[in-house]
Amino acid sequence: MSTRRLIAAFVAPVALLAGCASSDFGGNISGSGDALSPEERRLQRTETKVAELSRRLDAVNLAGMDQENQRLRDDIRAMRGEMERMRYEFDQQQRRNKDLAAELDRRLQRFEMPQGIVNTGSAPTGMSTVPSVTPGTVVSVPQPAALPPPSVPPTAALPSVSGGPVVISSGGGATVEEETAYLAAFDEFKNGKYDNAIRGFKNMVSQWPQGTYAPNAFFWMGEMYTIKRDYKSALTSFQTILQRFPASPKVPDAMLKVGLTQLELKSEADGRATLQRVISTYPNSNAAKLAAQRLNPPK
Repeated sequence: MSTRRLIAAFVAPVALLAGCASSDFGGNISGSGDALSPEERRLQRTETKVAELSRRLDAVNLAGMDQENQRLRDDIRAMRGEMERMRYEFDQQQRRNKDLAAELDRRLQRFEMPQGIVNTGSAPTGMSTVPSVTPGTVVSVPQPAALPPPSVPPTAALPSVSGGPVVISSGGGATVEEETAYLAAFDEFKNGKYDNAIRGFKNMVSQWPQGTYAPNAFFWMGEMYTIKRDYKSALTSFQTILQRFPASPKVPDAMLKVGLTQLELKSEADGRATLQRVISTYPNSNAAKLAAQRLNPPK
């Protein structure tokens, strides 16, 4: 295309636009280079408005991005705080579990598996003192003076001078097999392997449902279910002791646990009634003291 044709192609639209402007505004466009035609001013104003709107849109977009970024940062901070809280609670729970296992081990050794009677002072009236003995040494234990036979419930816990297992249910002491199964499950419990321990205790009570260690097995299962926050299973375990072993030394503590578990399950009336029953039935027990503290916490 020649230069003449290019100029003609450019000038034609401009002339047409000038004619429209002249028709719209009632006059010819001034040929002065300094003055702007009304159409040019309108275009300039439009361009200015478009530029302003563009700047505003960019500002809105940036503000929205800043708000979104701030929200994300807040969410991340909240998640980090939640993770820290969960980590702290987990560490605390692990520490409580270890302390609980150690305390349970001490109780087991103290009350359930005595290794002999040690002379700790004067004997009761009519009873000779029993000297300290070395395990494995055969000693002659003096017989007590003639006294009325003590009133002992059929499932009372009685220490064995020979260091054997304590009899806590009628029918004699535990068999070697039952004792081995019980101690194996209890070792899993002490090591924090609760699922293994629960399986071990369940197998034990299925083989020896009225065995010497059956009440203890149900009690520890209830404790482990409580640690796992499976309160319904814990309640069933503790209630089994009350129903099947009513003369067991574990009954006061099991009844206390029933009341506390009912409170955890939001059965406020039942839980408080059970704790009151502990106090009225076993007023001198440690379980009664703990029940009273729960019902009337110190201020």
